[in-house]
Amino acid sequence: MVPADRLYHLPVGVGAVEAVALAHPASTAYLALFTHGRLRAGESVAVVGAGGNVGSAAVVMAVRAGARVIAVASGRDVSYVRSLGADHVVDYRSDDVAGQIRAVAPRGVDVYVDTSGRNDLDTAVDLLAGRGRIVVMAGLRTRPVLPVGPLYLMDRSVHGFAISHADTAQLADAARGINGLLLSGRLRPRATEVLPLSAAAEAHRRLGEGKVHGKLVLRVRG
Repeated sequence: MVPADRLYHLPVGVGAVEAVALAHPASTAYLALFTHGRLRAGESVAVVGAGGNVGSAAVVMAVRAGARVIAVASGRDVSYVRSLGADHVVDYRSDDVAGQIRAVAPRGVDVYVDTSGRNDLDTAVDLLAGRGRIVVMAGLRTRPVLPVGPLYLMDRSVHGFAISHADTAQLADAARGINGLLLSGRLRPRATEVLPLSAAAEAHRRLGEGKVHGKLVLRVRG
């Protein structure tokens, strides 16, 4: 059973499969950017892992909010991420990624979100503007070095975030934002494959083997 306060109306015209594929990554992106990152219009944000499910949703949302978006993604995803509206896209395999970010944001970025889980805080803190915020949401086993001096001397901060701790008001806020983007057509899953519920074991196997690009949705038929 799902509590009533955790259920949200789906806008008319939005497909259920599309909404299911986006619900978790888009909610994660929304809460990371706005609830914990406190991103506002006119600010700059660096999104690392921008070609993934959470990262691409974060790019769309940040652009829509009027932020300047610097995205870091793999070379194969550069064109896709650029099509989402990112102002600048950096290939994470290129030389001096941090230098490329500094070149387009010389005063630093206001929000730094790493959806890839690398959590290079030494680099991230150095890329922040004064009072800039880092949102940590992945990389459970990483043990990064935290440069304390630059962190507190510039009023910078690091915020940990797990969507499982979000309360009902935060989730409802995220749902309203996501529904608006779904209805406008701005937010779409990149790749969705629908399988019958009977293929759940196969879906788990493919996930475990890293053979899924996009989202797998299991359909339950009445």
